[in-house]
Amino acid sequence: MGRIDDCLSTAGGHLKIEGCDAVELIQRFGSPLFVVSEDQLRRNARRFATAFGAGWPHGAVTVMPAAKANWARAVLRVLADEGCGADVYSAGELSACLAAGIPADRISVNGVPKDPDHVRRSIEVGARLTIDDVAEVELIERYARQLGRRATVRIRVRPTLDFGESTDFVAEGLVPTDLAALTYKGGLALADVIRAGQRLLANPQIDLVGLHQHHGRHHASTRFWEAQMRAFAEVVAQVGDALGGWRPRELDIGGGFAIPRDPHNAATHYTDPAQLTALYGLSKALGALGARARHGVLARLAEKLVEAAPNATPAPTIEQYAEVATGTLAAELRRRGVPLDGVALHLEPGRALQGDAGVHLATVRAIKRFTEPMKWNVIVLDTTEFWFTGGRIEHHLHDFRIANKVDAPAEEKADVCGRSCYGDRILPTVRVPRVEPGDVFAFLDTGAYQEASCSNFNALPRPAMVLVTGDRAAVIRRRETEEDVFARDVVPEHLAAAERPSSDAISSGGRPGGRFARPVDRRRGRDSFMASAGRRRAREAP
Repeated sequence: MGRIDDCLSTAGGHLKIEGCDAVELIQRFGSPLFVVSEDQLRRNARRFATAFGAGWPHGAVTVMPAAKANWARAVLRVLADEGCGADVYSAGELSACLAAGIPADRISVNGVPKDPDHVRRSIEVGARLTIDDVAEVELIERYARQLGRRATVRIRVRPTLDFGESTDFVAEGLVPTDLAALTYKGGLALADVIRAGQRLLANPQIDLVGLHQHHGRHHASTRFWEAQMRAFAEVVAQVGDALGGWRPRELDIGGGFAIPRDPHNAATHYTDPAQLTALYGLSKALGALGARARHGVLARLAEKLVEAAPNATPAPTIEQYAEVATGTLAAELRRRGVPLDGVALHLEPGRALQGDAGVHLATVRAIKRFTEPMKWNVIVLDTTEFWFTGGRIEHHLHDFRIANKVDAPAEEKADVCGRSCYGDRILPTVRVPRVEPGDVFAFLDTGAYQEASCSNFNALPRPAMVLVTGDRAAVIRRRETEEDVFARDVVPEHLAAAERPSSDAISSGGRPGGRFARPVDRRRGRDSFMASAGRRRAREAP
């Protein structure tokens, strides 16, 4: 057996996710499929808690993973078992975390804007509110008074970074990280922080416990964390002095740690614009030679120059991030005279905790090999970039394996594409083994933000998600049906009245008698089958 990492290995030419054969998972649960390793989630949670706990002996350390990375209840339940809290953004994420058993006092309610009902409920259940808009102060005061409860709050600050290396968030060009960080909406201006702090401290129904900062995954290096913690310490000291010597009882440093294989922005090459400009100029010049000669030259250039590959430089380890972040923050706070005894530390990892616990499996459905006007190969899978939306926004290029041919050598270059009507180039011009329909692609490091950001583009039902625990696997989010996809649709009465009494079935491609061939409920102005689809799901297939 060959070992890839703590979670992945190979045996008999197949990829294994913990003790489960990836190909057997596809055979059992269907394709495509999101897979999450419970064991890897636990390992990562423990590493974060241990490493940051060792680096911050001054007070309690709480790992509060970003629920937005994967808010499946079973995943949150695993993290709750490990003593984790949660960073939540929406009311739905708060509900999922509470239902999974995460204690409310370990939940950080972040985000802007927050709906009034979300603010009220957060106070009611006893979660922390991170203030990210001065208008929230009045809401918190009102609901604390109405509920007769003391609200626990922090203020999100916006430290000014001194870090001139290029950000990975911007794929269009080289932009300094400190400039890019200023364009993100999170955090309050220093003057607003001080005004809000003065008002909060004057209200006995509000407990201002600390400050929060989060810049996100701009740069994989530990140098970026040195810059963040220096800037955060400076703001902590400034705010405390401006508030008459107030000192925080807890500090939240947010997240933004990279996944070990770090697919973030790996699809972007900053030399591309210059190369493509040169290629365009050459193409124009070759036009005088005729199409055949022009294509012949371009084909040879494409074969030599056009190729992508997953990132091969590993990111810092959790332990390295912890050492730099905690060490820098403690040293900078001491230098500014901020006491550390009893100060709790919170952190909110998303991708670094959940990313490498996930694998996405998809099956080859078609292969197209073109020889004219130039050689180009296209491999079409039964998945789509719309089920990798988070990664597409961040220009990910995921490492991958052919799950049933992990030992096969790479023999050709191909575009690995999804099934949507977009170009859907999930892996553009990568080197792959010789594959055939039925082979299984495994996209690594898809545990954070990918399944959580799936859409129904092209009216495609979203895949299932299974949790692997050792050699066992169980569905934790079932595969959608067409009924699920259309269950939210409502047809207004004036349009419903014009529909045929016996509608052709949507799911049968217009053939009468399919699952959607039901009479229209004209009184309610909607298809009666659609209206009650959730109550009549005939199967719980993954």
